Amino acid sequence: MLRLFRTTSFRFTLIFVLLFACAVAILGAVVYRASFGAADKQTNMIIDSEITVLADLFAANGPGMLTRVIRQRTAWRDDSIYMLIGAPSGAVLAGNLTALPPEALTAEGGFFDFEFERPMLDAAGRETGIEQRKARGKVIRFRASPEAEQSFLVVVARDVGAREFLRASLGNVFVRISVATIALGVLIGILFSRTLLSRVETVSKTARAISAGDLSRRIPQTGDGDEVDHLSANLNSMLDQIERLMTGMRDVSDNIAHDLRSPLTRIRNRLTDAMKGGPEMKEIALQATLEDSERMLATFNALLSIARIQSGEGAGVMEPIDLVAIAEEMAELYEPAAQDAGFELTLKTAPTPLIKGSRELVSQAIANFLDNALKYAGGGSKIELTVEPGAKDMVRLSVCDDGPGVAYGDRDRIFERFVRLEESRTTPGSGLGLSLVAAIARAHGAILRLEDGFAREASGGNENGLCVVMEFPAASGD
Repeated sequence: MLRLFRTTSFRFTLIFVLLFACAVAILGAVVYRASFGAADKQTNMIIDSEITVLADLFAANGPGMLTRVIRQRTAWRDDSIYMLIGAPSGAVLAGNLTALPPEALTAEGGFFDFEFERPMLDAAGRETGIEQRKARGKVIRFRASPEAEQSFLVVVARDVGAREFLRASLGNVFVRISVATIALGVLIGILFSRTLLSRVETVSKTARAISAGDLSRRIPQTGDGDEVDHLSANLNSMLDQIERLMTGMRDVSDNIAHDLRSPLTRIRNRLTDAMKGGPEMKEIALQATLEDSERMLATFNALLSIARIQSGEGAGVMEPIDLVAIAEEMAELYEPAAQDAGFELTLKTAPTPLIKGSRELVSQAIANFLDNALKYAGGGSKIELTVEPGAKDMVRLSVCDDGPGVAYGDRDRIFERFVRLEESRTTPGSGLGLSLVAAIARAHGAILRLEDGFAREASGGNENGLCVVMEFPAASGD
């Protein structure tokens, strides 16, 4: 439970609840001031108006009229409260207030609040008891003239018991609402935090399992499509990439150990034999060793390029590029080599939108396609480089030939590292060309696949040739 209270979600919920409670308190204060403040002002105005009326009556008709009017008004039994005291005798001449409130002695002509006793009456008008009431009043002294010795002390007040009861009740309601809001907010925070914590704990368990070496574990998703599901999907995608890289590293290590063992063994044996032979044999051995070294360096450079592209470092700057222009340059560059190898290289293009990518890497991919076609389309006579619009805002790049093609069972692994379908391996190469292209395709978000090429007429149409297709998403307009 303590862990639950330390979660970020619970803290945010608690902060929100406190802010909401403060907003309710501020709203309550505004409502309180607007309603009861206005009522207080109205009470003060009524009291001042009564005092003005009584002062006018006293000035016009004397104390007798003042006494009669106060007696009449106290007989109405409404919220009005009066008290008329004659000075200096201190006798109560009229009014429904039994005693002068102590607060009146210090009011100094201002408003004051006090409590008084009022008889309780039943339906028949009989007195059934005494109740304590709250009132608000003002005291003023009347004199016939400034020099007169006799004066009259008048207390004018209003019964505000009902309003004060409503004020207290409303205050209690606001307190209860605030307490209920905070309690409900804490409860919601606990439930919300528990739910979120359970999902975070699922992510943590998966992370611990992966840290322990189980790279096949993935974070389960609820299917709600919320932010946690989006985070889980992104983390799973990252884990897929990490697993691919780790698997690739293991495969690379195994393939390097297998594919480089033979040239290193040849170099060692060749150098051993050369040390026993004459100058001519040493010269031949050094030349052959130099060639093997160049091939191994090319292999390592290809591996390094694949690793850099997969990590994102070697992708370079991605910007809108014209695939048709790149294809035209590569076709012009490879046309002499195709003629020397006995192939007719043709280029077919159609207006296509720009793609977002690296010009250098896309050129490298086309070069690898054309190199493979020249190496492995033996017996064929034509190679076709095509750039055209694809489906759903895609741009299709393909290199097709009429060579022997690739068996359907081998097409799934042709893009793996060090895979060479030529069993004799008499053709120069390391088996990394199409692996490099696959890395370039992933860096560009492109789709890479193999299709049938042109049927070869010399074989009676039994060999379908091969098409290597890469489809790039068109660059967005922003």
